[in-house]
Amino acid sequence: MHGVDLDRRNFLRGRLTPSAPAVRPPWSREASLDTCTTCGACIAACPQHILITDPDGLPEVDFAAGECTFCGLCAEACAETVFDRTLPAFPHTIRIEASCLTAGGVVCRTCGDACPEEAIRFQLRLGAPAFPVLDTGRCSGCGACVGQCPTGAISVRPLEAPNA
Repeated sequence: MHGVDLDRRNFLRGRLTPSAPAVRPPWSREASLDTCTTCGACIAACPQHILITDPDGLPEVDFAAGECTFCGLCAEACAETVFDRTLPAFPHTIRIEASCLTAGGVVCRTCGDACPEEAIRFQLRLGAPAFPVLDTGRCSGCGACVGQCPTGAISVRPLEAPNA
C-alpha cells in the first residue's frame, strides 16, 4: 500500500489520496531496477528532462515536466541491465478523472491537442462540452497529456487497472 503524498502542491489541490506507484523510464520495470546502481546516467541522457530520482535514488518519470519521445537515449546510457528494449515502452495508460473541466461544463481540449497519438477523442454531448474519451489501443503512455491538463485530471494507471 502506498502512502499519502502530502507535498504542498497536492495538499493545496486537495489531493489527499494514496500516491500512485512510480512511473519508471521506458523499457524498464520495477524488477529490473534491482540492477540499477543509481548512477544517474539515464537521467542525464534524457533530452526531455523528464527523468528524476525517487527517494531511493532510482529513476522515475515526471510527466509534469514533459512527455517521453521514446528516443531511447536513457536505455543507451545505462551500463546495467535495467532496460529491455524488447518490452513495450510503458506498462501503463492514462485515466481521465472526474475532475476534468468538461465534467463541470467547461470547454477544454488541452489533452487531445497534446496527444501525439491522437488517442484522446472527444465525445459530443447534447447541451454540454464534448467529453474526452481515451482509445487505450492508441495510447503509447508517453504522458504528453498529463502535464498539459490544467486541473491535473489525467493520471497514469497500469494497463491491468480498469480505466473507468
